[in-house]
Amino acid sequence: MNLKLFKLIIILSFISLSFLPSNLFSQAFEREGTSGTFYFDAICFKSDLDSLGRVDIFTVVPYQTLSFFKTGDNYSASYDLTISIYDENSNIVETKTQQRKLFERDYNIALGSNASFDYTQNIFFLKPGKYEITVEIIDNFSKKFNQRSRVLTVLNFNDFNFSLSGLMLVSSIEEREGRFKITPHLSENVGDLTDGFFIFFESYSKLNLESVDYFYELINSNGEVVEKSKKISRNSSANVNRNYIRIILPQNILQGGYTLRLTAMKQTNDENDYNPSGFLAVTERSIRIFRSISGVIISDLNKSIKQLRYVATQEEIDYIEAGATIEEKQSRFEQFWKKLDPTPNTDRNEAYEEYYARVDYANKNFRSYVEGWRTDKGMVFIIFGKPYNVERQTPYGDNRVFERWTYTNNRQFIFVDINGFGDFRLYQPPSISEKYRYER
Repeated sequence: MNLKLFKLIIILSFISLSFLPSNLFSQAFEREGTSGTFYFDAICFKSDLDSLGRVDIFTVVPYQTLSFFKTGDNYSASYDLTISIYDENSNIVETKTQQRKLFERDYNIALGSNASFDYTQNIFFLKPGKYEITVEIIDNFSKKFNQRSRVLTVLNFNDFNFSLSGLMLVSSIEEREGRFKITPHLSENVGDLTDGFFIFFESYSKLNLESVDYFYELINSNGEVVEKSKKISRNSSANVNRNYIRIILPQNILQGGYTLRLTAMKQTNDENDYNPSGFLAVTERSIRIFRSISGVIISDLNKSIKQLRYVATQEEIDYIEAGATIEEKQSRFEQFWKKLDPTPNTDRNEAYEEYYARVDYANKNFRSYVEGWRTDKGMVFIIFGKPYNVERQTPYGDNRVFERWTYTNNRQFIFVDINGFGDFRLYQPPSISEKYRYER
């Protein structure tokens, strides 16, 4: 989804930890390999209930990922949301299921044209320990199932003289009549926030400190610090202090995954003093820095350009690849898709979304000796979409397998696997000259 689309929603992925001189850490990581078309975050704060931590779990389900059907004068969708919390021995600690029902009068809104979404917040109080939090979404009409999970450590904040909550990403802050209005940033990808962003966090103090110094670091996947800020002073006179700090990404930072680490330390007169003996607490979270179009992250621009072969001419591809820098290639790539955007006055580019969704499907379902998008089946699927009917035959009693795809306009494509290893080649017609076209 487009990063502009989800203002006023609570963020996604975070990693929180508290640091003491004894190197005691608390962490939360999203499980690798999880997938899904919804967003979810879990953030641990200090609660008022003795040693229990307060875990806020936020979910956002975009309308365009749900199946809406007309019922009377409305379009309706329904899905089940299940939150399950497991301890470190995989025993269920808590589970909660909600059935969410949505109704819209406007068909285009139901399709997600204005980036509508369903937002939920659930709060759990957990004992200190390590947990796995799993969120499952089942569309009650299409029966599609998606799941995401993350591992979270809950601290007993009362054990520490000074500690920090998890970090919340915020795209903008406005002061109105002495109160702050924040726009939380939904995704952990901050690559499109070229003007920077803010982090929100709470500090919990038993110390008699009027103020505390903070500094942040960006750490790449190799563990190297690629950016370190100057010290930033914030008030710390209350037991609970809420703080905002602005993060500016370096202009030359490379795309990829990073850890954003925030350290609190006692104030000193030396602005260059970062001695760990003065550290009070540390909190960190993962972020990603990738450019996106219509909210779809481009993690490998060069490959995305090559995958244009079924929608662009070779001349257009050569022009994009001829960009002198990554930024120039990205700009030319974006301009190409802007020309194909069926709804240029909205944040979404449906043609772009559909095309790369087909590429992704081809990679997952038609892989052979090459990636799925490069196979003959992948080519036909990307250009023409899902066939109306698929027939498979082995008429000659040997290893050859024939597969026929039929489309609603009665157009047919026949593939043959000569050796039975799943390497299907287009048999009839012998070639295809058409390009992908978005159709409503």
